[in-house]
Amino acid sequence: MKTNSQIFTLLMMICLMAMGFPQDIKRLSYEAYLDQDKNSWKSNVALATKAYQSQPGTETKFQLALTEYGLLNATMKDQDEVLFDAYVDGLETRLEELAEDKTQSAEAVALLSSVYGFKIAYSPWKGMFLGGKTSDLLETALNNAPNSPIVQKMFAGNQYFTPEMWGGDKDKALAAFLKSNQLFEQRKDTQNWMYLDNLAWIGIIYQEKGMQSEAKKAWEKALAIEPDFAWVSKVLLPGLN
Repeated sequence: MKTNSQIFTLLMMICLMAMGFPQDIKRLSYEAYLDQDKNSWKSNVALATKAYQSQPGTETKFQLALTEYGLLNATMKDQDEVLFDAYVDGLETRLEELAEDKTQSAEAVALLSSVYGFKIAYSPWKGMFLGGKTSDLLETALNNAPNSPIVQKMFAGNQYFTPEMWGGDKDKALAAFLKSNQLFEQRKDTQNWMYLDNLAWIGIIYQEKGMQSEAKKAWEKALAIEPDFAWVSKVLLPGLN
């Protein structure tokens, strides 16, 4: 007998196939990001996995990897290392495979560099082994696809979170976040959780630089696009000096 969870997954799969994968997975990921809900991310990974198993190919594999990446990113808020460890190895393997495919190579390499960054965040001592790899992967990704919004976003995150003594640069991070969003806009892909996330970080950097007006504009732009963006409306904007 199927459990309620299995029935729900089956129904969602039918809907996804009827309405068009990967757009529906992207929308579900967008909603999971807004809700900051790790359980929703886990459900999305399960759905993306089923979709990939039903329609194996580079595109469905890449969408699965993006969904898994979103889940790992969500673990950073409360440092849920147990959940991170449960998914990271599978994502690493997938990204390494995608890195061999010309159509998704640069984005896969950039995402892999960010996954290494997550690993360093959880275990700083790993920076001795993964720090150099992270930089090399990003350099490769930027050389191969400088106009990829995902590549620019991964570079921005690396520059923001890497200490200045190890090559981090928040001015470069800001420029890359801005370029990433310009590229998302050119692709008419603003209904993407990464686009909203960029706007949040753009505002944070402006605030750290004492540019309060610019920070407010970035966050108000995010809310104009998505009024339910609680991180901005309930945390970031109220904390603006």
